[in-house]
Amino acid sequence: MRDGILNHTGETLPSTLEGRIVRLVDRFAYINHDIDDAVRASILDPDLLPAGPVRLLGDTSSRRIDALVHDLVETSAQAGDIVQSPAHDAALKELRTFMFDHVYLGPDARTESARAGGMVRDIFDHYLAREGDPVAVTDWVAGMTDRYALRVHETLAA
Repeated sequence: MRDGILNHTGETLPSTLEGRIVRLVDRFAYINHDIDDAVRASILDPDLLPAGPVRLLGDTSSRRIDALVHDLVETSAQAGDIVQSPAHDAALKELRTFMFDHVYLGPDARTESARAGGMVRDIFDHYLAREGDPVAVTDWVAGMTDRYALRVHETLAA
């Protein structure tokens, strides 16, 4: 499992069967959970998801994950290896591409990224003026969670 966690993204493929399973099911989960999060945040209309993957996998995250896991188990058993069917692999890739185009790198994400960057700059500048040590301030800001940074920024604006 450690192999899958360490190599769940990037070019290096996990070297163990368990690692390869973790890598795939992690992708199943994060894409579908990101879809749910984007719908809840009103960033994404679920009716705009690509029709092909929805037809094959289902119209809810739980149905899509279930379809992907069942396909993984069945296809892997037949192949004697950890693999997806070409159709399910293509559907997952199409959902991933859609999410990059419409959510991860879409206009809302760019706006939020610019806003977040401005907040970080405000926090950094404020504490640099008080502390005078750019390395210490950088380390402190880098260790902030999103929620903590929002709270700190709110106190600066007050």
